[in-house]
Amino acid sequence: MLQKYMGKFVIPAALAMGLFASAPAFAAENFTKDDINKMIHDYIMENPQLILEAVNSYQNKEMASKQEEALQRNHDELFKNEKSPFIGNKMGDVTIVEFFDYNCHYCKDVFFTLRDIAKDDPGVKIIFKDFPILGPTSETSAKWALAAQRQDKYFEFHEKMMAHKGALKNEDIEAAAKDIGMDLGLARSYIDGTEAMMQIERNRTLASQMNFNGTPAFILNDEAFTGVPDKESLKQRIADKRKEAKEKADAPKEDEKKKD
Repeated sequence: MLQKYMGKFVIPAALAMGLFASAPAFAAENFTKDDINKMIHDYIMENPQLILEAVNSYQNKEMASKQEEALQRNHDELFKNEKSPFIGNKMGDVTIVEFFDYNCHYCKDVFFTLRDIAKDDPGVKIIFKDFPILGPTSETSAKWALAAQRQDKYFEFHEKMMAHKGALKNEDIEAAAKDIGMDLGLARSYIDGTEAMMQIERNRTLASQMNFNGTPAFILNDEAFTGVPDKESLKQRIADKRKEAKEKADAPKEDEKKKD
């Protein structure tokens, strides 16, 4: 893998950043091929971090490009699927899509931030994509969550799961469903069917196409990212997206003014 990238990225980087930047002030044609090869070799040996930097830069650009393509290709499934549970303003100007797992403690950490954002900002919509990857009870709780949605109790169940400390057990899941007043028989009938599993598999396919390998993972309008943002950094991201949208909306007006 490393050799694959060295020829493409490390040598050009060495040439651009090291060889010609630090070369003596005489014409490039005075260098022989051996001179150039030795200078490149010496520069890389003195700056081995360039290899990792070049590979990381390339991989990050490749991932960003693939995510952008996947986002465009799956836009309606990500943002307009009526079966996806959400909180906040259905017609919000900023939409956050979260891929999460009920056994993920990082997801539990960020839950309260998301809840507060939806409560404090009337222009935000938060869509939840159940993405169970951490064991059998992750999948079971995801199915129960979708069953809760059918009974208009999704967020109540979601909040219970996120507040639970430690790894989930099957009895914890059913106890939470009972606590919020779900019809357990109706829920079990739905869970034993194929619809919930099909929805979860659609979410897994979306996550795979977005190159999401862990949770939590987010899409904020047209930007994909992973990790656990704190409240202030997430609010700043939202503000940046609104600023970008305003600038795009104002651009045609500015063009018209120039024509006048």
